Amino acid sequence: MNPLVSIIMPAYQQAEYIREAIDSVLAQTYSDWELIIVDDGSPDNVADVVRPYVRKDSRIRFLHTENFGLSGARNNAIRESKGEYILPLDADDMIHKDYIRLAIRRFQDYPETRLVYCKWKFFGSNSNTPRIEYHGYEELLKGNSIFCSALYRRSDFDRVGGYDEDFKSGYEDWEFWIRLLDDDAAVYQIPRPLFLYRQKPGSMAPTKATQEKLDRCYDQIYRKHIDLYRSRFGTPLGVLNEYGYLRRRVNKWRSRNIFVRIFFAIKGRL
Repeated sequence: MNPLVSIIMPAYQQAEYIREAIDSVLAQTYSDWELIIVDDGSPDNVADVVRPYVRKDSRIRFLHTENFGLSGARNNAIRESKGEYILPLDADDMIHKDYIRLAIRRFQDYPETRLVYCKWKFFGSNSNTPRIEYHGYEELLKGNSIFCSALYRRSDFDRVGGYDEDFKSGYEDWEFWIRLLDDDAAVYQIPRPLFLYRQKPGSMAPTKATQEKLDRCYDQIYRKHIDLYRSRFGTPLGVLNEYGYLRRRVNKWRSRNIFVRIFFAIKGRL
């Protein structure tokens, strides 16, 4: 028997897009799934859009809650789920029909796997897709390299206590990965763009407000995991001192003429 996959879909002001997200789940070549949609106190008519799907397919469930935010909505849905594996999917994104099947195959063939995701593709107002790849846990600490729609075990969700509901401004998925993974965790990226990430008009335009929001998120993650970051990278002042030392070395190297550079390079004294 195939394991059940619980797809978690928070829906807040996504009535315009949620049909496409649900249809991408219905198109999956892997049929052992349940879809739990959470109307997180949404002010639009998302409930009217979702209810016909619930009536047609018993695998789809619909929850209505007050507005807890993205982390709270995911936690509420996962606590109601029955699957062995979890796949978060935002209501304005989509997944390719083979995504779940290939992800579960990886878990079955390599039981040590902690998390599976794939390559992604932007669509909508912008299709210029940046690369995103996992290069180890220490690199993950420096910046997020896994999008939210990755598959992981429900037991790992329970182990780390779910998504942190204090993260209201974003990066709640990155903070969750920091707790879910470690140096020994096996992470696999399917080498196909099976996750479709919607770009809306203006969503890529940098502003002072968005930068300040990102800065707050970084600060919140650092403060929560300060002992982890200090053990890996030292204190902020220590990092600044190291940066200053390296900058002085580079400036000194640049001040030398080419023959002196060659001499010291041969001597191994860069």
